[in-house]
Amino acid sequence: MCHFFKRFGISLLIILLTVSSLFSTSASADIKSDYKTYVMAPLTKITNWSDFAKQLATLKSNGVYALTTDVWWGDVEKNGNNQFDWSYYRQYAQTVRESGLKWVPIISTHQCGGNVGDDCNIPIPSWVWNLASTDTLTHKSETGYVNKETLSPWASGVVSTQYDELYESFAQNFSDYKDIIIKIYLSGGPAGELRFPSYVSNDGWSYPSRGKLQAYTETAKSDFRTNMQAKYSTLTNLNTAWKTNLTSWTQVNPPSDGDNFFSSGAAYNSQYGKDFMTWYQNVLIKHLNLISQKAHENFDPTFGVPVGAKIAGIHWKMNDPSMPHASEYSAGYYNYASILDRFKASNLHLTFTCLEMDNSQEFTSPYYSAPKALVTQIANLATQRGIVLNGENALAISSSDASYSESRYRNTAQHLFNEGFSGFTLLRLANVVQSNGTKTAEMDRFRDILALQPIKVEFIVKNAPTAYGDTVYVTGNRWEMGMWNNPDGDMIKLTWDNTNKDWRGTATIAANRYYEFKAVIVGSNGSPKAWEPNGNNTWSTPNVSSNYTIQW
Repeated sequence: MCHFFKRFGISLLIILLTVSSLFSTSASADIKSDYKTYVMAPLTKITNWSDFAKQLATLKSNGVYALTTDVWWGDVEKNGNNQFDWSYYRQYAQTVRESGLKWVPIISTHQCGGNVGDDCNIPIPSWVWNLASTDTLTHKSETGYVNKETLSPWASGVVSTQYDELYESFAQNFSDYKDIIIKIYLSGGPAGELRFPSYVSNDGWSYPSRGKLQAYTETAKSDFRTNMQAKYSTLTNLNTAWKTNLTSWTQVNPPSDGDNFFSSGAAYNSQYGKDFMTWYQNVLIKHLNLISQKAHENFDPTFGVPVGAKIAGIHWKMNDPSMPHASEYSAGYYNYASILDRFKASNLHLTFTCLEMDNSQEFTSPYYSAPKALVTQIANLATQRGIVLNGENALAISSSDASYSESRYRNTAQHLFNEGFSGFTLLRLANVVQSNGTKTAEMDRFRDILALQPIKVEFIVKNAPTAYGDTVYVTGNRWEMGMWNNPDGDMIKLTWDNTNKDWRGTATIAANRYYEFKAVIVGSNGSPKAWEPNGNNTWSTPNVSSNYTIQW
């Protein structure tokens, strides 16, 4: 009987009788061979470069591969149009280079300040607001709140010109740092995420309320009407589809009552609702297409590295019985598959958040929060399209409660090592490293569970008493081994080697980590038939690829 089961006082016999319905044998657990761990830098500017260098050295010595950093548009071009000052970020890049870390700059064309976790105030350049009307450049919500966190996606002309100049200048000024730049991320909206600024405290939002639609500038309304004219040609056709009696195209408007739009079912069931939501999301998709084109044009020839963008993990109200998914819809997430189609077509890597959360409030009012299910949904869609996927935690993981923070890391590991993620970015540096460079209590937990160096291991099981139709698996005490046949994980699958007359399979697990594991025989019906006898196998893995033989 393995120690894991002993700890919970469950006999192996009961496990074998009851777990058959929970086994998942369709896939094999793995760390992606290209898996990397990143840490997000502070939002605020560095003032003590010596201490910053010590912090980076601590990251490097604890298995972190790269630092991700917001490069604020509101800082580098604040003095005027095409008046760039990159001196601070060049010093920054040099410090990163000297640490031995790699660098992932985020070209942050959004405001810093006003979102969860923001501890700085860097608005986008003030002169930008003179380039077009306020109505064109800003977002306006259902309540009339005007948001200046980021340029509106309807301001495509200004976005095209200004982002192109910004991207071009970055490429010119950092071409000599291409040895450390391994990826570049684009800001697609508020908080750097491809979305509308639907949940803003200054507009009366508080968690877990729905948030507000952002289609109420005259520019947005005009675009909606133009889009509907293109689709229906005549008001007669539109009225037939919408079951309305409109007499003028000016009467085509976004919902006048957002809450009723959702709670009445119009957002889900009416043709008007489907048309509005499709158009609303497509505004974001067109924006992503535009900025990705400009990024590839400017960055590919100089750096030749992946370009990425982020989708927010809007996990609340997913299961709200009166308005399911209303928070996602309000932010512009109507059909994730269509959004990810654009990521694929634009050759973008995807970062998704909230990997650390669980589904404990998925049917609890007023939250109806299901982040775990949401992450799995996005991961499956990305995998189907061959999109490289990176994860983040949504909220800082605190070291005040060790068992709680370890559970957050394990929630994250479950997704990373069973759902095809190629990397993870920890939010944020201060949670794992003190300002003087010493590690916090959080670092060891983060390092052990997530800051992993992948190695290939061939597992060999000899003399397993299998019959025709059986399969042998290996499972153990960590998520990259399926966490002891947990239904949310995948075990390591072996295949019969007719030459050597044994079971073999190669898995990617972590170097320099302690593992406990066993082999298990699973019948053709997916039920476990027998566990490897005696105690657990225990192994402290080497730092290079290896093999491990189990004698049944």
